[in-house]
Amino acid sequence: MTLRDYWAVIVRRKWLVLLGVGATVLAAMLMVARQTPVYEAEAQMLVRSLPGDSVFQTQSVNAANAARLIETEIQILEGAPVEDRVRTNLGITDDIPNVSGSAVGQTDVVAIRVRSGDPNTASRLANAYMQAYIDVKREQNMNSLLDASTEVQKKVSELQDQIDAIDAKVAAAPPAQQAETEKALAAQRQRLVDQQSVFKQRLDQMQVDASLQSGNAQPVRPAKVPTDPVEPTPLRTGALALVVGLLLGLGAAFLVDHLDDSLNSPDDLERAAGGLAVLSVVPADNPPDNRPIAISEPDDPAVETYRHLRTGLQFIGLERPIKTLQVTSALPGEGKTTTAANLAIMFAQTGKRVILLDADLRRPRIHQVFAVDGTRGLTNGVLGEPLVSLVHPMSVGGGVLNVLPSGTIPGNPSEMLGGSRMRNLLKELAVNADVVIIDSAPVLPVTDSVVLAGLVDAVILVAKAHQTSRRQVAETVETLNRTGAPLVGLVLNRVEATRGRYGYGYGYGYGYGYGAKGGYGPLPDTPRDDSSPQPRPTKQKRGKAPKAPKVK
Repeated sequence: MTLRDYWAVIVRRKWLVLLGVGATVLAAMLMVARQTPVYEAEAQMLVRSLPGDSVFQTQSVNAANAARLIETEIQILEGAPVEDRVRTNLGITDDIPNVSGSAVGQTDVVAIRVRSGDPNTASRLANAYMQAYIDVKREQNMNSLLDASTEVQKKVSELQDQIDAIDAKVAAAPPAQQAETEKALAAQRQRLVDQQSVFKQRLDQMQVDASLQSGNAQPVRPAKVPTDPVEPTPLRTGALALVVGLLLGLGAAFLVDHLDDSLNSPDDLERAAGGLAVLSVVPADNPPDNRPIAISEPDDPAVETYRHLRTGLQFIGLERPIKTLQVTSALPGEGKTTTAANLAIMFAQTGKRVILLDADLRRPRIHQVFAVDGTRGLTNGVLGEPLVSLVHPMSVGGGVLNVLPSGTIPGNPSEMLGGSRMRNLLKELAVNADVVIIDSAPVLPVTDSVVLAGLVDAVILVAKAHQTSRRQVAETVETLNRTGAPLVGLVLNRVEATRGRYGYGYGYGYGYGYGAKGGYGPLPDTPRDDSSPQPRPTKQKRGKAPKAPKVK
């Protein structure tokens, strides 16, 4: 498929795409409307890269360790001790919103964010979390320093005991040996004194550090009361829903189009018919009244398509003479009667002698289209009545069209159409006309058209866009080819018409069958051929009043 093919699918399934977009956006907007507004407050604090407050700390911290330190402090901020301290500081016993922390860029500044349905609560809690973190860190550092100071003090005391032991040993020596003993122990005593001095110095530093403890952090920017909620966000949600809905709609459109077996283009019809040529593509354009559009609206673009069909058949006639032309379809309601009537008018307007024969003996309609008496016609001619008394000549755009209705509906249409009398009648009509156009029954429900196809020179198959399935066309073509029918081309009718499906069965619940015996015309409750022009009593185009064609 090319981009143009994809675009054609989108245009053809545009309502499905719009439905997907509309449904998704509507659902998103309803969700936004029902969502409670949520406000977010943000406070910022500076976290020192060194592991504590100390004026004596000299070691440096590299970038990797600093980043690791910030992540560690964020975990402490979001931990249970800080949350418990917030409850204690604020005197809250119920659950409180969680806090989230994140580093601000590549700095040591940490952003503290709290969300709540109340903007004042969000701001208050953000500041409370920041203060609680500082308090917790101060206590942790203080406890660490106190523990370390205790251990250092113990070491100082141990060293002092050792010094005292050396002094006592010197004092206990005889007077004559005191000087020698003191000299021998002087180096040992000095080492102990030096060690004790170092520990005393460290103890003094710890005491200074303890007095300077501030929690290893300091506020940078307190949280302000937010004015706009962060949730819901109608514009962002709507834009996201639009994109998601568009993707869902396009996916559904392409899926449905892939699963759709109906005819959407002439190419679909050609492929379904095994490469048989499409002679004409007729647009969906109803005339203002019940007459063929070639009579009621001769300048309509649809009329030009019938001229193209006539021209195509004339070119085919250069290779193989076509005197009798059968028009049929796979199922009822596909426009075969409309096609046959307008094609007959096109041939008549060229000055040819044309006979339009209604051989649809299940549900004839030609007499209704041309407003002629249909009680006598083809069936009477088969029974031996003179054809000249059964034909209705009428003027159509400067030409003369001879209409031969179906006559009384028989109980055995297939046997009548396949008999020798029908063959002789067609030969007689062909002698007295340049072209005989035959409107016949659909192929799939009944065998009438299949039987008749063996008596004519050419057959054209009419299919309705977006209704006839490819399987039905393929089955129809296979049925006609199996009987040797001279199928010469296809007509795709009512292009761009409203999409619909006609589920058919071989019971042909359209009014065709053997129930209509001994009377004329279809049963009152049978549906109308929806592809035929419909009367519009309240609408007239171009100021012309609808009127029946003149009968000569």
